[in-house]
Amino acid sequence: MTLTDLASLTQIVGGIGVFASLIFVGIQIRENSKAVRSATAQAVHDNYAGWYMAVGGDAVALATSTKGFADLTSLSAAEKAQFVCIYMAFLSHCQNAFHQWKQGHLSDDLWACWDTLMMNLNTPGGAEFWAERSYVFGQEFRDYFEKLLRRQPNARAKAFGVVPLRKVRDET
Repeated sequence: MTLTDLASLTQIVGGIGVFASLIFVGIQIRENSKAVRSATAQAVHDNYAGWYMAVGGDAVALATSTKGFADLTSLSAAEKAQFVCIYMAFLSHCQNAFHQWKQGHLSDDLWACWDTLMMNLNTPGGAEFWAERSYVFGQEFRDYFEKLLRRQPNARAKAFGVVPLRKVRDET
């Protein structure tokens, strides 16, 4: 074997090594993408679960929520401030989940659940709250949420299992 043959063999082995390294890097990137999606889904779920547990565990916040969903104008100033704080937090979680979904970090199946939960704001008081506070959110999320409010809710859906959602009028 000549020195030229040995150099050619070394280049072939080196090329195989580079090719194997690229395959390994590709596998690692795919696994990392799965881990990022999983962590994102878990973080979004934790945000929603924490929010629901906090509201559900506070009788005053829960009473304010159900009263505000039915009729936002029926709330005292302190109750309205509490309602605004509770639902600004909720919608901030929603907007975050929306952007994670749009970027491909949340599966369509997971997003469909959260999308349905957002319809809880499709009550008389929830719609009024959105009309007052929607300016705070990004335009893409606002457009999506406003389309959501025009969708027909599930016939059994009630905010917190208590306040019926608004029915969408057939405009045909």
